Amino acid sequence: MGIRIRVLSMSLASLFYLSANATNCLKYEPDVVALTGLLHRATFPGKPNFESVASGDEPETGFYLTLKQRICTQQDSGPDRQGHDSVNEVQLVLTPDQYDSLRPQIGKQVALRGQLFSSFTGHHHTDVLLRVTQ
Repeated sequence: MGIRIRVLSMSLASLFYLSANATNCLKYEPDVVALTGLLHRATFPGKPNFESVASGDEPETGFYLTLKQRICTQQDSGPDRQGHDSVNEVQLVLTPDQYDSLRPQIGKQVALRGQLFSSFTGHHHTDVLLRVTQ
């Protein structure tokens, strides 16, 4: 009987920890979040195979943020709302004007605001992306 009570107690404690931890995770759009990190540019292979630029795939160059502090995201319904733990890098979704204004900040710490969504295509190169609003 004592073992059953201990197992039940540990199970309940785990559930409370998981639900408390999930409430600290960031929510996806339409919520707006603020993230801070190192802005950098990276190139990944694109169409047609998303495997190798050297083998003929189109290069996809974009801006990325290596986060100062890891984040987690809350799962929600839909393919662009998967829960992720321990995210340390996000791909930025920017307008042409935002690319122009952020370009001088490459290699520097920046603070950005926007809406999160999780990857769902081959063009998404991190688990979580930030659609930058400012």
